[in-house]
Amino acid sequence: MRSNMELMKIQLEVLFTQDENGCLQHINEPTGAAEPAPRFFFGYTNEGSICRFRHDLPDNVVTQLKEIAATKPMPMNSQQISSVHGQFKEILQRHAPIEQVWVGPAYRFPEQIALPTNVVRLSRTHAGLLKGDFAEMVSELNSLQPYLAVIEDSRAVSICRSVRSSSRSHEAGVDTLVGYRRRGYATSVVAAWARAVRVLNCIPLYSTSWDNVASQGVVQRLGLVQYGVDYHVT
Repeated sequence: MRSNMELMKIQLEVLFTQDENGCLQHINEPTGAAEPAPRFFFGYTNEGSICRFRHDLPDNVVTQLKEIAATKPMPMNSQQISSVHGQFKEILQRHAPIEQVWVGPAYRFPEQIALPTNVVRLSRTHAGLLKGDFAEMVSELNSLQPYLAVIEDSRAVSICRSVRSSSRSHEAGVDTLVGYRRRGYATSVVAAWARAVRVLNCIPLYSTSWDNVASQGVVQRLGLVQYGVDYHVT
């Protein structure tokens, strides 16, 4: 089993492209869109942390952020880290207005994942199953594989697909139509997706925000194990 720090490094390469110096360049969009990466990424585990900086961040800002990041170990608990995050934001705000802040736990899957019986694998030939609020996702079927779905009433009602991927790992993206929530469908489709990723000899990873109650429910039902916390500022 890989260590928590190894998993954090693997997730970093899934989320963003980096140059030869390890500087962040773009969000790793499967569609090839070149959206800029956040200015600062801080991933921490109970074994240590990783800092990465966008290629255009000035050296003096990088130095200040590194000093704060090295001050003390970071517990993987959202209630105990706000002061350090505030220091990061203060430094970055002086450099340029903050557009977005993300913070949330990152999880790995247990060794054994039960096989759901109500999930199917989707390809481009199944475009007709993406209806209603999912209709605009038809274009994803080519690029976000593996793409799994629960089908009910002749349409996909819950989906999970690889919203980020690298040669070593995939990151899950899950959605369920409003009228079909609280039926356990998200849990089933995420489990099926994780098994499909493992068939590719890749590591399935799952991350979310602290306040996403539905997503945290999936985490608990599948027995996912937290390996770290992602924090990044754009």
